[in-house]
Amino acid sequence: IMKITTAFVLLIQTVKCLASDDSSFQLTNMETGYCLVKTNNDCNDIRWTTGDRILVPQRNKCLGAQGKSVGSEISLYDCDENSELQKWECRNETVLALKDQELYIELTADNTAVLSKRVGANNNLTITGTSSGACTRTHRGTYCLGVFLELSERWPYSKGGWHVHPTTGAYYQLNTQSALTWREAETSCKQQGASLLSITDPHEQAYVTVLLGTAGTKLWTGLILDPEHGWKWLDGRPYRYLKWDSGHPLPDPGHNCAVFEPVVHYSWQSSPCSKKLGYICYSKAAEQLPTQAVRGFCSAPWIPYNGHCFRLDRTKKTWSDAQRGCRNGGGDLVNIRNVEDQRFVISQLGYKSTDELWIGLNDRKTEGLFDWTDHSPVRFTSWEFGKPATSTEIKDCVLIRGENGNWADHMCEEKHGYICMKMSASKSTGDVVVQDEGCKTGWRRHGSYCYFIGTEVLTYSAARADCTRSGSYLVDVSNGVDNAFLVSLVGMKPEKYFWIGLSNYRSGHRFVWTQHFNSNLLRCRKQGCVAMITGLYAGHWDVLPCTNEEKYICKHLAEGAAITPTPPLATFECVAGWTGMTSRNYCLKVQGSRGRTWFESRDYCRTIGGDLASFHSLADLRVLKGYYTAWIGFSAPDPVTGYVWSDGSPVQFTHWQRGQPDNKNNVESCAVFIPVMTDGSGSWNDMHCEMSNDWICQIPAGKRTDRNNTSDGWLEWNGNQYYFSRGSVAIEQARRSCQNMHGDLVTINSEAESVFLWKRLKRRQGGFWIGLTVDLDETYGWMDGSPVVFQRWDEGQPLFKNNDENCAVMTPFKGFWVNYNCGFEHYYICKRSGTPLANATVVPAVSPKGGCPQNWKKICSRTQCKRMGGNLASISSKIVQGFLTVEMAKAPTTDLWIGMNKCAAMTTDPNIGIGKWTKRSCNDTVGFVCGRNVVTLPMTWNAAKAHCQGDGAQLANVLNCLCFQTGGYFRYIDGWRITIANWDYNEPRMDQPCVYVDVDKTWKTADCNRKMKSICMKTTDVPPTESSDFPGFCPDDPDVFIFRGQTVSWLPFRGYCYLFLKINVEWPLASAQCGALASIEDPHEQEFIHGNIQMFQDSEPMFWIGLYKTRKGMWLWLDRTAMDYTNWALRETSGSRYGAIGATDGKWVAATQRSRGYICKIPKGETIITMLPSSITDQSSTTESSTTEPCVILTSGAALKQLSQQHATTQRRSQRGAVWLYFQAENDTTATCIICKKGVKYSGNTTDLFKHVRNHAEENEELKKRREERIPPPDPDRPRPRGLSVKQCPGG
Repeated sequence: IMKITTAFVLLIQTVKCLASDDSSFQLTNMETGYCLVKTNNDCNDIRWTTGDRILVPQRNKCLGAQGKSVGSEISLYDCDENSELQKWECRNETVLALKDQELYIELTADNTAVLSKRVGANNNLTITGTSSGACTRTHRGTYCLGVFLELSERWPYSKGGWHVHPTTGAYYQLNTQSALTWREAETSCKQQGASLLSITDPHEQAYVTVLLGTAGTKLWTGLILDPEHGWKWLDGRPYRYLKWDSGHPLPDPGHNCAVFEPVVHYSWQSSPCSKKLGYICYSKAAEQLPTQAVRGFCSAPWIPYNGHCFRLDRTKKTWSDAQRGCRNGGGDLVNIRNVEDQRFVISQLGYKSTDELWIGLNDRKTEGLFDWTDHSPVRFTSWEFGKPATSTEIKDCVLIRGENGNWADHMCEEKHGYICMKMSASKSTGDVVVQDEGCKTGWRRHGSYCYFIGTEVLTYSAARADCTRSGSYLVDVSNGVDNAFLVSLVGMKPEKYFWIGLSNYRSGHRFVWTQHFNSNLLRCRKQGCVAMITGLYAGHWDVLPCTNEEKYICKHLAEGAAITPTPPLATFECVAGWTGMTSRNYCLKVQGSRGRTWFESRDYCRTIGGDLASFHSLADLRVLKGYYTAWIGFSAPDPVTGYVWSDGSPVQFTHWQRGQPDNKNNVESCAVFIPVMTDGSGSWNDMHCEMSNDWICQIPAGKRTDRNNTSDGWLEWNGNQYYFSRGSVAIEQARRSCQNMHGDLVTINSEAESVFLWKRLKRRQGGFWIGLTVDLDETYGWMDGSPVVFQRWDEGQPLFKNNDENCAVMTPFKGFWVNYNCGFEHYYICKRSGTPLANATVVPAVSPKGGCPQNWKKICSRTQCKRMGGNLASISSKIVQGFLTVEMAKAPTTDLWIGMNKCAAMTTDPNIGIGKWTKRSCNDTVGFVCGRNVVTLPMTWNAAKAHCQGDGAQLANVLNCLCFQTGGYFRYIDGWRITIANWDYNEPRMDQPCVYVDVDKTWKTADCNRKMKSICMKTTDVPPTESSDFPGFCPDDPDVFIFRGQTVSWLPFRGYCYLFLKINVEWPLASAQCGALASIEDPHEQEFIHGNIQMFQDSEPMFWIGLYKTRKGMWLWLDRTAMDYTNWALRETSGSRYGAIGATDGKWVAATQRSRGYICKIPKGETIITMLPSSITDQSSTTESSTTEPCVILTSGAALKQLSQQHATTQRRSQRGAVWLYFQAENDTTATCIICKKGVKYSGNTTDLFKHVRNHAEENEELKKRREERIPPPDPDRPRPRGLSVKQCPGG
């Protein structure tokens, strides 16, 4: 309640400060009533914004002119502060002019806005409902009380109203009309005591989604990419729920912020932080922090901490076995509740940086929602960079690892050590682990030292004196583990600061420890004493005035403990081209002839096994010389915590230039190093992270970079070698070149490999061939035969513009793939194994044997399955999947376990899809499917047919067992036609009459006397009878359709229309011009087509038809007609990849790629398209339909007949030609005259129809006139395909 009241008071005071009305408004012209900005006949609200621009909030765009000339159209554009074409000013109160130009907005008679030189009635624009002009309103600008002080020039549009969650009490503020960068949006929220939105469970996601409704605009959230932890919520809430859109977060450099995307139901997408978007502020309800537990008792080997006992066990177990082991000891896998627990685990349990240990966090119950095993709330996470993974791999369990003890998700079946936790006892059992040995009562032992938390608040000097009186000193921190231990002591205490022994109040800007003056030094322009922060930023340090009174931490050597000398650093030589540091065992190298952004530079260094350089002494800076500006690993991803090193090392030294960092315009948060200024007052400067500079990488001394070049110029990465060509060639030559170097065109099998390759070529101009082939049926395959497990197609790809783009190119733009004609010339990438392949023998496949006893579909339980000689069903093919899905659909009562590891089940949920696989908890109780091998007897085809018929069945057509009929026509023996086909390479063969399904799922022809297994099928379904009625119409009259100088016509045959063209073109161009080259479905269609091309055998021996061969050698029809009829010439299927029909004998051949005539085929239309003046369709309209521009009406034949009788003398055009205005087609050979109602015979053309019209003098004269006017034919470059664009007529 207090929060709402405060917000209300701020808003009231803010309103009092505003000088004038800044609300949205609409502008209209009083003379015409036209609106300046209109969408779907609705007048849009607009408002002034910064830079003299006019914003349309509904569209999130700005009003702009096309140019600075008379007649330039006014339209909506992406808002650009620098565009002079988006700046406006008022003239004479109601006239809007382009700023500093004598060009005024005018609304024309057709309701469009243009620039004009004259000022008249059509230039006067007033706010709807008033006589005032636009300049009586102001833009949203400076607010009082500093609420939006920093953002007064950056569109801070806050609704002010807060939505309160009914159950959690959290507050949400939606700013959908704003346009701020991520940093500006976060500042706006912070100035209101809130933060950008964070979401930790699906219920919260659903609530915000409902609040937004159909807002339809991208909005900033508080999710940001941290250099150490990866994605995290800026307000410190746990990153335990994932709602990323498919393919996100993108690996692209600079995509460090996240947005709500309405297009995908407000899933999350990564985005550059510099975009200007709306945003959502969030303020959580007051939480009661858990009370500090009293110190309990734990029996050895358990270690007590904060009311619990902990035990680290390095015995390697699966996650489930580890949990079972913890529970057997009365506990569970560890629950890390806060940063204090985290620091305790890595500092006091004997944890090592090489450990990988299971903890209790997992998302086994709900994918993407992590919970603790003890069901306690998740309040804290500490993921390592890139975790949890968003890949398709099932990684449901979490382990802790690395120097900082960050978390990573892994497969639960892996074996690792683990950490257990249980409640401590209230009484001692006597058998306890000795702690704090050598320390006085109240002091805590860590390593060789004792630590004490001061009980009073004192100034820095008083705290230092109090420690001295107890024989100790203000604590120093020598490494990350020491710092972690201190966090475990004070991290969650209510006090905000604790003094440590670091200050610069005696030494100017140089910070020194009170106990050790020879430590690494930190320079800072702020003078004072250092305290450790608690709470959300526990473990970080801050500089405070030394006169502040804070609590403190003392430290002394434990009794009997000896100081362990620091072991000398092992030294290694730097590889050639790298320079060694003086104080650290690292090597440096300046990279980049072309600049990169800070993020690109960091990613580059990490790709080669290092990171951007971090510096911890002036001596290390001085090893580099030169005149350049280069990125180093210093950046401030979070303005609250300030600058950090990207490699995670502590900030012990800085070397800023005077006055730096200044974060100019609030956009500079990455550091560059300028070597020539090393000996001056400072050599670092802050810059915008998206600027391009050289960069400095560091790698551990003695380590070879992961990016190593072989002696022959190949690049090594992840066990493979890659070669990037310098010249561009066609793909055939590219592959031959790769094979000559013992490789092949590259295959790309993961996101990581794709990113690696893209970063190598992104600076190059032009695309690179990869080893992917693409068929017209949009199936893909790698040339080396490896499976396609990863794809990265660009939007709208693959795209077949000319039906000849069968190869793939990786583009420099984010590494996306596009398909190209294989003959085009591009650069290319080769790939080969980094190590010789070992000899391997493939175990031959053994045909399965066995038989299914009765009722096996009803058996469940893996144990029961095994008792009966089976097991949980494995689904090894689409056929098995299809069979089980059909069985489940008959009685979808429960999900069914299958035999896949990780507890997978086939679901019965129709919303997901019956038969789809889902991951479930292994403890769920559902049904399941058993499988056992099948036994059948081998028989000849005729014997199998007789066997099935003897049992009242037929050979199964479900598994596509076929019989060869006469004339090359394949049909199921029960009379059904084939609707899908899966022929093998160079199948079907004309000399083999029977068909079987091979183990590779392809269809093959064989001699019917060959013996093989068979399947019978019983069904009550009756195949449909062949239709003899083929209604519809074919386009274009021969008198008006002249195609490239050839007079042609569409000829009808049954349900299709055919166009025979003698224009010689290659197959891809022919298929693109046709829309669909002809397929031939049966002997009757073959006879019709052959009869129409036979006359051309002397001039055009072959015509292209719609046959093409895939990369797997399968012949398919371009229009996807099933291949159930063939008429191949003998041995003519293995040549070229395109099919043609011979004009002499009608046989099909795999013809060489050359120019030929071709045959188009489209279905008959069920509608006629008639061009009528719009006044006919809407006589009542006085504005929209006042023009006589033709419009298109789709109508049935009967309706057209009626329209033709009513408007016989009206100018109109039929797609079928002028003569058809007077006839109604009844079938392929008869049409009815709509004038005299007589039937007229015609034979594939309209000659007889023209003759009949001569009997009607008036209509005949009208027809002659139309023919003399030469009505324009369709597009001469492309006959109209089956799809047509339609313009809406006025009135609907």
